[in-house]
Amino acid sequence: MSRPEVPAGGSGRARPWRRRLAVGARVFSGLCVFGVLGAVLMVVYGAGASAEHDKACCWVEHVTPEWTAKTMGLRVPETATDRRAGLHTNNQYDVALLAFTVTTAEADRFLEPLQPEGTRMVRNTHPKEPGYTRSDGFGHLGLPEPDTFVEGMRIGGLCRGDSKTPEGQAVRFCTDIHAHEFEPGTTRIHLRAGSDAAMPKPTP
Repeated sequence: MSRPEVPAGGSGRARPWRRRLAVGARVFSGLCVFGVLGAVLMVVYGAGASAEHDKACCWVEHVTPEWTAKTMGLRVPETATDRRAGLHTNNQYDVALLAFTVTTAEADRFLEPLQPEGTRMVRNTHPKEPGYTRSDGFGHLGLPEPDTFVEGMRIGGLCRGDSKTPEGQAVRFCTDIHAHEFEPGTTRIHLRAGSDAAMPKPTP
């Protein structure tokens, strides 16, 4: 039995449906592309905004080197120059930073009573990459992070009671110490004290 002939206009009736399907597919693809681009832009913008916020956030005003040294329980040598300080605070911990420059001989006199019993300062055998930063770091004071230096760098630290000297007993917080002889006979001391409890805040 022969098949009935397809009317001449039969194939033409299917074409608009196919065109609509193709247009819909292109529109859907375009929307997907725009959605992905929008998501990427939001992530990039959010990361940049977060980085800027972290960089500027949480630094307490009116912090001086004198106030910071007193708060940390340390006596900075009177000969110290280029004194810098900062206090970073958030809902998890507070960090006080103090940096100053002295002769290497003066640095040794300052550091000796701050050594825990039976320990000595060591070299930085696991340096961070150059340019390394942290939201509560010395970059806020205009200094590179001491963790990035190897040559001339000594690392130590103590908590209250680790040293029986009067200077060690006066320390109020666990403190990381970096001593960097950045040129012969001249050393910059970096001190970072941290506390899970809120530290005192300076008054204007």
